[in-house]
Formats: sequence, C-alpha cells, structure tokens
Amino acid sequence: MAKTSKTLVKDTKLSGDIVLRVLVGLLFICIGIQGLMGDTSNGLFDVLDNEVLEILLGILLLLCGVLLIVPSFLKGINAKYVKWSMVAILVVWVLTIVMTDFVDGLKGVNGDEWIGWIEDLVTHLLVLACVFRVSKDAF
Repeated sequence: MAKTSKTLVKDTKLSGDIVLRVLVGLLFICIGIQGLMGDTSNGLFDVLDNEVLEILLGILLLLCGVLLIVPSFLKGINAKYVKWSMVAILVVWVLTIVMTDFVDGLKGVNGDEWIGWIEDLVTHLLVLACVFRVSKDAF
C-alpha cells in the first residue's frame, strides 16, 4: 500500500496573477506596518490623524496583506477569511483615494499643482485596478 503524505504546501505555478497577488499583498503589508509605526507618509494615515485608528487600520491591512499572499502557497486557510480580506483591502483603497485625492488632495491646489494631483490620482487608480484584479474572486 502506497503511503500518501499530507502537506500544507500548494503546488503553485508561477503566473502573472500569483505575482500580482504577492505584490498587492506586500504593498498592504508595508502600508499596515506604516500604520503600526505611526508613519503618516501614507495619505490615509495622514488624513485619519488618530493614533488608535492608525494602529487598528495598520493591523487590519497587515493581516489582509498576509491573507492575500499565504493562500497562494499554503493549503488550509478558510476561503471566507481570504474573501473578506480582499473586500477589506478594496474598501480601504477606495477610501484612500477618496480621502487623499479628493477630500484632502484638492485643498489649496492651484494651477501649478494640477499635474502632480493628476499623477497621484492615476497612481492610486492603477493600484485600485490591481487590487480589483486580485480581489475579483471575492465577488
């Protein structure tokens, strides 16, 4: 009788979707760490201006980033947690765009600063497209 070994590691083939998922996960892990450190260089944390909310959001983003990466390589993680993490990341990034680019971003913008504002908006929208691509399984 052949002995079968149970392993938690998935046989993952490298693809563009896996690379994108890992990169988006790493982005949100880094943003989460920024929130835990009190670093306000991310526009969302700067707009929040509340240390407790920054820490809570940092923990949420850190966990969601991990939950994006780990299931690509390991078995046994509940799919509900992964889907909720994808939804949370999508919601947080949309809020980031609204808060940093429109609520806070348009304050005091004059004629010389429009190009910089548009560049920031387009960069945030590119990340949103990547996040949406990664989280499409949640919908």
